[in-house]
Amino acid sequence: MSERVRKELELLSRRYPAFVFKEEGMWVRIPDFPLPDGWNREVTDVVFQIPPQYPGGHPYGILVPAGIQFNGARPQNYTEPSDVRPPFEGEWGKFSWQPSDGQWNPTADIISGSNLLNWVEGFRQRFKEGL
Repeated sequence: MSERVRKELELLSRRYPAFVFKEEGMWVRIPDFPLPDGWNREVTDVVFQIPPQYPGGHPYGILVPAGIQFNGARPQNYTEPSDVRPPFEGEWGKFSWQPSDGQWNPTADIISGSNLLNWVEGFRQRFKEGL
């Protein structure tokens, strides 16, 4: 694991102290991520993988436990079961999601540029969109 990833995981742990990191495969799991009204659960675990070319290449996709719905319907850009299998128990679905164009700008200073924490915080916007 690179020094940058280590520092970004420390930053992530300040906001999400219960997160789990699996170095093999570079997987991150955030338990009990809050969801806005309309979803069929109040909280969900979210999982993502840090790509080998990180931070030049940003993570892609949000995995959640299977069965998620918004107002009784399957969300758009969501595949169940996921085409990738995280190293965590259960069945998973995957949202095809990434930051909007121009929103992934890592800098040498992890706080001022894009990082894993603002990647995870970006999930809030996706979940606010609903379907």
